[in-house]
Amino acid sequence: MPPTNPRKGWEGYYRANQDRPASPLLRRILGPDLLPQGNRQAIDLGCGAGLETASLLNARWNVLAIDREPRAIERVEALAAGQSGRLVTVTSCFEELEELPSSALIHAGLSLPFCAPAGFPRLWALIAAALEPGGIFVGHLFGDRHDWASYPEMSFHTREEVEALCSEFVIELLRESEGDGGLVPHHWHRFDIILRKS
Repeated sequence: MPPTNPRKGWEGYYRANQDRPASPLLRRILGPDLLPQGNRQAIDLGCGAGLETASLLNARWNVLAIDREPRAIERVEALAAGQSGRLVTVTSCFEELEELPSSALIHAGLSLPFCAPAGFPRLWALIAAALEPGGIFVGHLFGDRHDWASYPEMSFHTREEVEALCSEFVIELLRESEGDGGLVPHHWHRFDIILRKS
């Protein structure tokens, strides 16, 4: 089961990940050619250990970092020491978000599946509404063959459902993968996604 208690699960996950490089998917789109010029606002949905937020700050983005775990927010703020003028943090679960600011980049690395299924359509609509024209969404969804797909509090999607979610965007990358492993050993089924708002 995915970790839910920050002292018994998430904190160990953060520690295990604190020395890894930022997400390859995020690094792929941080070059000058993919992202719109002008607005330097980014959102990190489910900022977790804070490495992607730190990477965005180092690339001179203003970042709204959101996570439901207070310890994750503490980690992000510690990593961003000295850059607080460009970082805003919010402790909230996805289901309670009311709105998101207009942004050129939204990152959601392995986090959206932790939104309850009943709240997922609204969250996806918030993401779509917040992206400015030409803006990029980069993140992951879990597929229906994932080991955790039996957990009713998480969201999983078939290939057809993922394609439907992506249909209102220009698809820069839609990659499906499946295998075994991870810090919590399990069978994973994942979609890596980069979308551009037209």
